Amino acid sequence: MTKEKDPKDAGGRGYGNIYTPHAGAMIIHVQRESGLANRTIILSARRVRLLRIGGIVAGVILLGLVSSWAYLATQAARVPSLTRRLALLEKDVQQIDTLKRALAEVEGRYQQVQRMMGASGGAVASAAPTRDANAIPDTWPLPIAGQLLERAAGTRAGGVDIQVPRGTTVQASGGGTVIEVRDDPTLGRVVRMRHTQGYETLYGNLLEVRVSAGQRVAAGTVIALSGDSAGAVPAHLHFEILRDGIQVDPATIVTKGPQHGDLQ
Repeated sequence: MTKEKDPKDAGGRGYGNIYTPHAGAMIIHVQRESGLANRTIILSARRVRLLRIGGIVAGVILLGLVSSWAYLATQAARVPSLTRRLALLEKDVQQIDTLKRALAEVEGRYQQVQRMMGASGGAVASAAPTRDANAIPDTWPLPIAGQLLERAAGTRAGGVDIQVPRGTTVQASGGGTVIEVRDDPTLGRVVRMRHTQGYETLYGNLLEVRVSAGQRVAAGTVIALSGDSAGAVPAHLHFEILRDGIQVDPATIVTKGPQHGDLQ
């Protein structure tokens, strides 16, 4: 049994004694002023455990709320910085787009200058060649002699068909101007050039063309690569020489190159 304290010792205010018996229960003894309205609250061990669990749960929830608020506050504080970085990135993207457009424009001008100077697709030809700038087509159009093919029935009349490996370089037989680059239903890809004294040359069955219409090239300039032929005919270059629109036998004109004018 506990000894009750004098209410005056409590400063004229109520107080309570709290103690927990060994059984796990809790007894709260409350004494009002002047010893009136005394009250005793008894909590069983089960209620004490529930109160403790409730306190722990409430503490965990409170801790979670505080942690969430701290995380959200941190993320909110980063928003201005991220906004500034995003603005800088957008500005950088705009600058990159501007540089791309400028680079494309410079590249276009460079290609235009190449065409003006007589360079196209990797083949370099001078805009004002000093060697055979405008000469008759008297040079063999290939770096090798090749082999002449017999004219097959139904093929284009005129000129010669020279069997060479696919991809062999084709050279301008004489200096002059490219007047036509086209696709022909019989000869495939075709290049036609105009030379001096009314001469023209035609190069057919091309795999790749390296000049463009209007381009001036010197004799011996690589203008194309020879390609495959349709049907059973071996890969070859079709080569024609005309003068004033009339077919001319290349053997009577060509005197330079691997064949040295000998087309047999």
